[in-house]
Amino acid sequence: GMHFKRGGYVVSSRLFAESLFVERGVEWITGAHVQKVEAGKAFYETLDGESHELAFDFAMLLPPFTGTGMKAFDRAGQDITAELFMPNGFMKVDADYSKKDYAQWKAADWPKTYRNPKYANIFAVGIAFAPPHAITPPRVSTKGTPISPAPPRTGMPSAIIGRVVANNIADLVLGRTQHQPKTASMASLGAACVASTGANWWSGTAASMTMYPIVPDFERFPEYGRDLKFTFGDIGSAGHWIKKILHYMFIYKAKALPMWWIIPE
Repeated sequence: GMHFKRGGYVVSSRLFAESLFVERGVEWITGAHVQKVEAGKAFYETLDGESHELAFDFAMLLPPFTGTGMKAFDRAGQDITAELFMPNGFMKVDADYSKKDYAQWKAADWPKTYRNPKYANIFAVGIAFAPPHAITPPRVSTKGTPISPAPPRTGMPSAIIGRVVANNIADLVLGRTQHQPKTASMASLGAACVASTGANWWSGTAASMTMYPIVPDFERFPEYGRDLKFTFGDIGSAGHWIKKILHYMFIYKAKALPMWWIIPE
């Protein structure tokens, strides 16, 4: 989770989110894994190993991230899938994938160039690359079911990483070997997110958040893992209008219309 300063106090993202849920009359269940879904009913397991069910009129499920299950072969037809991909289907890049306890996780484990260590012309960005590990303590139910969030690899981080990798590929294609590869470790990148909490034209609100770095670095920031000067969270109508403006700006950029390149990620 995140921590940020509000009113002279350091507030957790958990308190920030739960306060909003209470205001909006939303009930929440955390530390849960959906086992199966039937018509109008979801069955789930919690960290204590207990099984529960929840009735619903409408449900949206976000299943655990996995890769596409691609197979890879070399020119001789030999299967090299294990050299390119982790067992979960995500591509191996310049990260430290050695098995470590949570206490041994470091910011240096995270990739910088997103280049496969064996095949120098293969890169993976966004949700395509295999993270070295999660960014929060791993949690497993008493029945052995992993119940942990995946590291965020979409949105602003993906766009920044994509630009850096594109520049490195351009250097590779043009033979600019004298150029030092550009890097974009998520342990040194900051990110911003604007999450809508009501899209009404007049009373719409959104939660606006920034964090730096994305992956906590407890060597540089021992107390919270992030720099609280650049980690922020607030909710209000300003965030709603910022999100609306960004919506049109990003569509403009995606169309590569004139001056698209001045719009940041």
